[in-house]
Amino acid sequence: MHSQSDVFISSAVAAALVFALPADAQDVASARGRDRQTHRVSGVVRDASREPIAEVEIAAVDSAGVPQRSTTTDGLGRFDLGQVEHGALSLRARRLGYEQRTMQVLVAANAPASMEIVLIGIPEELERIRVTASLPPTKLRGFYERSRQNRTFGRFFDAERISRMNPRSASELLRSVPGVTLASNQSGGNVIRTRGCQPMVWLDDQRVPDAELDELIAPSEIAAIEFYASSAGIPAQYLERGNRLCGLILVWTKTG
Repeated sequence: MHSQSDVFISSAVAAALVFALPADAQDVASARGRDRQTHRVSGVVRDASREPIAEVEIAAVDSAGVPQRSTTTDGLGRFDLGQVEHGALSLRARRLGYEQRTMQVLVAANAPASMEIVLIGIPEELERIRVTASLPPTKLRGFYERSRQNRTFGRFFDAERISRMNPRSASELLRSVPGVTLASNQSGGNVIRTRGCQPMVWLDDQRVPDAELDELIAPSEIAAIEFYASSAGIPAQYLERGNRLCGLILVWTKTG
């Protein structure tokens, strides 16, 4: 961001510089005709709160804005351009995060050229970041709570785990579970048995008596599934007295 601005100079320095101004153009020409003299140009750069700014580029530039000599401020905001010939000097100060300033300074014969430059900070606009948080669907909250608390008795499969296992049928998820046996089903898929009896299947909180898992759902349709080999650990709302040894399969669908 480029802008022209007056330099901030202490009152004593300003008075000295004004005092050194030639009376008119003829005097300026006369002064230039004398032996060329130089003066040291130095100063300090601060921000609006008067704190020094380090690593500010200070450059003497020509009419096209091309630097003729340059330096950078130190940790205390100080800079020193060295000896500069008397006369008009175009001085540029710039640093990332601050408005660039270009100012005209007259380096006079009998005046110190030490100055104070104030840079105004540019508010940094960051790219907007959208943060979204999602909770599991209401029907899966119980599943995730039990999966954290009840891994001793239950086996839990969420959609991510099912995808990694990539089973051909839903029953294949339970093939490696102790106490579970799978046998081919004439209608397709497998039948699941624990201790020789059929586990009770619930689909989205609906009890489905005498149903085989593979007849109800394909792996790609399952959001989560939990399995209990016996009544141990079964949530109270799904516990049945007549089905204590056969186990339980709870299935949660992606769309139900």
